[in-house]
Amino acid sequence: MGQAFCSAPRPIAEKRLQVAATIFPLVDIIRHVSGDFVKVMQILPAGASPHTFDLTPAQVRELQEARIIFKIGGVDDWIDAIANSLPQAVIVTLNRDIALQPLSAEGHVHSAVKDAYHEEFDPHYWLRADNGQIIARQISEVLGKIFPGRAESFRMNFADFSRELDSLHQELIEKLSGLKNNKMIVFHDAWRYFAAAYGLEIAAVFQSSPGREPTPRELRDLYSLVKKYSFKIIFSEPQLPKASIEPLLRDLGLQLVILDPLGGTDANDSYARMLRRNALAIHRALER
Repeated sequence: MGQAFCSAPRPIAEKRLQVAATIFPLVDIIRHVSGDFVKVMQILPAGASPHTFDLTPAQVRELQEARIIFKIGGVDDWIDAIANSLPQAVIVTLNRDIALQPLSAEGHVHSAVKDAYHEEFDPHYWLRADNGQIIARQISEVLGKIFPGRAESFRMNFADFSRELDSLHQELIEKLSGLKNNKMIVFHDAWRYFAAAYGLEIAAVFQSSPGREPTPRELRDLYSLVKKYSFKIIFSEPQLPKASIEPLLRDLGLQLVILDPLGGTDANDSYARMLRRNALAIHRALER
């Protein structure tokens, strides 16, 4: 886990700050909070999976300029492996004040997030708008400690963005919580925070942890569940290969619907737009 908030860098001279963030949702939140004053490097390229990502030497060189590296924890712990190569940077994990959920019973593991009691937690907490507000507040506080003269500007930007996310959160609750069919089968176990926030239920997961194929018994159980509840949809992600799921689609006549948990593409070029598009995709699929 990255250094705690209290270990943020000391105030520095007034100049444009170089920071980095592991995934696009954090990049967009930083931009909303900091305005033009902070230059943000996105480490994980759009379309890449954090579960199979390796930093390149060129990226490590580029990160030498970063004063802070913001991370989620768990999905992006690969950034910790180069911490000793980045003496000017502080790595800040943004899970403070987040109500972290335990990992699912299926045993989903990402080199998981751990709290002070060393329990493992699901790291996909950015996939609900109210947690995005908490992340934005933490970023505002970290940046305000580095540049006290701009702290009020960061707070004002955070307040504006927080109102936007609060409105989005209520919009998604209204959009999804009334669905009569609220059960989802997902390829990757990333959507439990989203489901809990917006009145959905994860009924089954194809891969309980990235790259782990289901056992024959798990496949039998999944086939039985699909038939029992007459599921017609399975949700996957653009960052994941679909070859392993094609027999399931073919055998059970399931339709594949794509959700994007990371964004950064033309269609999902903001954190808020990414959440909204996912909600609309789920609504269209489940209301059929």
